Amino acid sequence: MRLPSELSAALAAGRTVLAPNTELAAALFDAAEREQRALGLRLWATPKVRDFGSWLREQQERAHLEDAKVLKPISDIEERELWRQVIESSLFSQNLLEVGVAARAARRARRLMLDYAIPWAKVLEEATDESQAFYAWHREFEARCRSLNLSPPAALPPQPSGEKLAWIDNPGWRPVVRQWLARHALRVAPETQAAGDARVLHFASGELELAHLAGSLRERLEADPAFRAWVCVPDLARRRPEAAAAFDAELAPGRFSLSSAGPAAAYALAGGSPLAEYASVRAALEFLDAANGALNFAKFSALIRAPWLQESQQDAGAAALIELELRERGPYEASLAGWLKLCEEFRRAKSLPPVNAAAHLSRALATLEASASAKRLSEWIPLWLEAFKLGPWLWRQRWSSTEFQAAERLRDLLAALARADGFFGTQSRLAANRLFKRAVGEVSFQVQTGVPPIWVSGQPLDPFLNYSMILVCGMSATQWPAPAQPAALLPVRLQRAYGVAGADSAAQLASAELLQRTWAQRARECRFSYADASDGQASQASALLPAIAVEAASAARRPLWRGAAAAPILEQYADHQAPPFDPVRERTHGIATLKAQSRCAFRGFAESRLEAARLELPVPGFNPRERGELVHAALEYVWGEIRDHASLMRLQEGAEKALLQEASRRAIEAVCRKRHPGERWRRREEPRLEHLLGKWLKVERERSPFRVEMLEEAAQVASFGGLPFRVRIDRQDELDDGSRVVIDYKTGTANPDWRGERPDNPQLPVYALLRPERLVAVAYAQVNAAVSHFVAESERGNVFKANRGAQARKGAMEGEPNFAALIERWRVRIEAIALNFAAGDAAVAPTPSACQNCPLPGLCRIQSLIDGEPPDE
Repeated sequence: MRLPSELSAALAAGRTVLAPNTELAAALFDAAEREQRALGLRLWATPKVRDFGSWLREQQERAHLEDAKVLKPISDIEERELWRQVIESSLFSQNLLEVGVAARAARRARRLMLDYAIPWAKVLEEATDESQAFYAWHREFEARCRSLNLSPPAALPPQPSGEKLAWIDNPGWRPVVRQWLARHALRVAPETQAAGDARVLHFASGELELAHLAGSLRERLEADPAFRAWVCVPDLARRRPEAAAAFDAELAPGRFSLSSAGPAAAYALAGGSPLAEYASVRAALEFLDAANGALNFAKFSALIRAPWLQESQQDAGAAALIELELRERGPYEASLAGWLKLCEEFRRAKSLPPVNAAAHLSRALATLEASASAKRLSEWIPLWLEAFKLGPWLWRQRWSSTEFQAAERLRDLLAALARADGFFGTQSRLAANRLFKRAVGEVSFQVQTGVPPIWVSGQPLDPFLNYSMILVCGMSATQWPAPAQPAALLPVRLQRAYGVAGADSAAQLASAELLQRTWAQRARECRFSYADASDGQASQASALLPAIAVEAASAARRPLWRGAAAAPILEQYADHQAPPFDPVRERTHGIATLKAQSRCAFRGFAESRLEAARLELPVPGFNPRERGELVHAALEYVWGEIRDHASLMRLQEGAEKALLQEASRRAIEAVCRKRHPGERWRRREEPRLEHLLGKWLKVERERSPFRVEMLEEAAQVASFGGLPFRVRIDRQDELDDGSRVVIDYKTGTANPDWRGERPDNPQLPVYALLRPERLVAVAYAQVNAAVSHFVAESERGNVFKANRGAQARKGAMEGEPNFAALIERWRVRIEAIALNFAAGDAAVAPTPSACQNCPLPGLCRIQSLIDGEPPDE
């Protein structure tokens, strides 16, 4: 790919060559640079290739600097914000869903009027609601520009400066600009070539389409290093991640490796990405967001563990340790200063290593909070930059080229904000941050990597230069020509009359036909492709495509992952036997170990011996575990005061209310000493807990007489299978005849899950084995706002008489004649479970309900068993 001779001559003569957009300007600049290298030169003058928009703004700013009478041209940031302010303050704003969208539409409409020389008189002739609103906004916009001594985006200058200009002949120019260039600059024509080979390809999906095209380009580039291709993906803005993955897999596979080393990518995506998505900019924005207002745990967790705050693996480990502590004891949300204070408190309490990430954030936050008074943006910006250097940009020496370029673009944006002091005036810290964030959100950024051999564009345009191959995707009957897309706010009839691009179906058709003829002259090979819809509906080729046979292409490779079919076959070995349990070095988790082992031996092994567990996540208010603790603590106090059924029956309404209030207060106080969710949640919990306790006492009143014999006894050590298990029984009652029942509180839904050879929960059988004397029943006390009742196993029908229908009746105790026999059966069962755990049984063999809430499917890989394959262990 070489430069057209006229373009080479213009650059050699020192002319500034203008292109209609940044994409073409970048391609021309890169081609000019390559031409100099091809001549064997080591030093040459920088080619003067500019996109027209940036060149024009530079001319306007220069005119202002040279003549004080010339108004300062309004900057992009000032223009966007001024349109927003105008529309927000207008009478029409109350009918708008999003002011920012309206501001962008107004800005575009005004630009089109200038580019196509549409007079206001014609616009007002239509007298539509939209045109009237736009006219009112426009008048206010220009009035405010005058009051601020700013020049709004205007028509072209009457004549250029002494600079020698040239312009490339391209359909991308707007009419007014083209006419001006024709008068004041040298026209540079493209070089055409005879139409070459053209093919039309059909794919079953868009994913296959991109994968196949990327693979074909890789093969051509490997065969010919001088190969150059221009690829058009018209909906690239929507499919950018998909396109990047497909081209990365073929042309930059090193990006999928753990090592960052590797050659530069052989392709580039045009158009750029939102500046806020680049790592260095995203880190700065996340820090500013965190420094203002409340911050929930998930966001602070990501912040404290962010790679850009960690100098070493030790730093990352310290941040992870304090994050685990915050998961268990931290609130759902707090200010950044509050989170950092908790980090230091918890670190000292647990003697954890210093958390350097927290120290960096503290210093950065202190910089922002040094002054709370309102300031001009030029005063806020140095504070932001200093805070960035202390926090998110602390280890910037590790940045990639992309991160450096994005940070530099952010600095340019900040500089533009600083120059707009006269427009924005003084701003509070929060208002300044909102302006900054909004400005960043409006900017797209293209990393400067030069134009590589494969250039992927999102615009159907004339590439001007000649390529080895041109590939255009999305050429189905519904997508090509592109549907008409008239601009908002301007009358459609008027847009068609003045030839506004995209406003008319006929114009879209003519443009598509012109582009197809142009593409045929720009490359020796043209490939047009289209794909079936994502729902599988077949697509038809556009009628504009060359009248040649459509090829049904299929990607031999898997989309996005080249060479997956050639992956080595690994030997599989399933090992379900762990080493025997070592009681000297290892500890059981009490009932939880037996419960997990019974449900699935692998889960028992993973949770008790590998310490695999689901991490807690702070939630608003009290979490389910804490609410269970509240009920346990409150009922312990209540029964510690009442002691028996007779006292409960004598309890008067006023005394009961006072008792429940005190029980709730004490329970909440005890739980809040471990983790305080916030005063608001504490106040909300008190009446809820009091109501729940009152509801439960009504259930207890319906029982036959009893006396509470034991409450929340200290943990006991039970021995099963030769191993110790710590067990804590909630409550034991004695009935009038001296028999006993054991009760365990449940705040969720309770079911008789203790039955069967592999019970889902052997908790009640274990309690029975610890307290077998005169035991006639064990039960879950379901203390639940929806349904409160006992779920029991009993040899009598009148122990919990209010729920006789839900009780175990005679003959229902797994076929045993009495409770003593049932306890003996439970002993054999629990011993077997414990012995399997002690022996190291770790088979992936879950009970039917074991996988429903298991956090370990990725570790045991149960799905491979379901699919008929042994798990790779």
